[in-house]
Amino acid sequence: MSRLLKRLHYISLSLGFLAAVAVAFNLVIFSILYPQVTQLLAEQPSWETYGVVAAINIIVIAFFQLFSVTTLLAHLITRKMTSALVVAAIAVGIISGLMVLGDISLLSDIGNEFEAGLQTRGEWLILFASYGLHLLSLGLGTVALVGNLKEEPLPAEQALKDEVLFLSLHTTGIITGILGLAGILAGVFSGMSPGMLQMVVGITSLLIISPYMVILAIWLFRRFWGLPSPDLDEKQNQDLARAGLTTLIASLSVMAIYYRVQITQQGSIFSVLWFPLLLFLALSLFSSLTLRAYRYS
Repeated sequence: MSRLLKRLHYISLSLGFLAAVAVAFNLVIFSILYPQVTQLLAEQPSWETYGVVAAINIIVIAFFQLFSVTTLLAHLITRKMTSALVVAAIAVGIISGLMVLGDISLLSDIGNEFEAGLQTRGEWLILFASYGLHLLSLGLGTVALVGNLKEEPLPAEQALKDEVLFLSLHTTGIITGILGLAGILAGVFSGMSPGMLQMVVGITSLLIISPYMVILAIWLFRRFWGLPSPDLDEKQNQDLARAGLTTLIASLSVMAIYYRVQITQQGSIFSVLWFPLLLFLALSLFSSLTLRAYRYS
């Protein structure tokens, strides 16, 4: 590992410690503000101080995501090695970094709706879920960075050629699918109106799926328009075919049950969530089945 890359790892780990403190402080602040804001109590003088501290903490979290993802990508490209942990840390780090922008928007919406005398429990639920994602990103990023500092690569790592894009694509698909399904579950219990839920789910889904779309675009470019790249081997084609068929059957079965529930709930949140549910269910199933078949069959 070069001196510059090692320095980036140490900077990212230092920022990781600061980001962990920042996340903890913000969770404490939000826990204090949540009952006061949702009960529409009178604004307190301390709220302004809380706002300044929360803003500084958000900046620290954003810097950690930027440095950790950049460092992990640089290490992946330089060492020509990857692992499921590194791919997961990069994918979740990108989503978490994008969600920082969502945190700012949510806090602004909470403030505006509080001044208008409106209830904000749904926004608070999404905000706490976002910080759960930040904690997951901190954990994955820290472990991946520490692992990279070891001289010997992990046994599970694979050579960085077309195979690494194949593995990274489906590992990211699994993570993206699980996070998307978790977001849909949070939306069900958020208590938001169908109109507000549609906007929030749409924006959040785009943020969550963005790492998968980036890797998919790179993989497609290399295969069809980029540098010469070998076709998928026979085993990969068989794995994709089996995973695709199983995903189709499972997705259709789940959506048939969902349709039966939806037709009795006209105008409810079920009419908003059906497409994100299908998207993330199919993505998580297809990627997990493909990766499992590739590794174990």
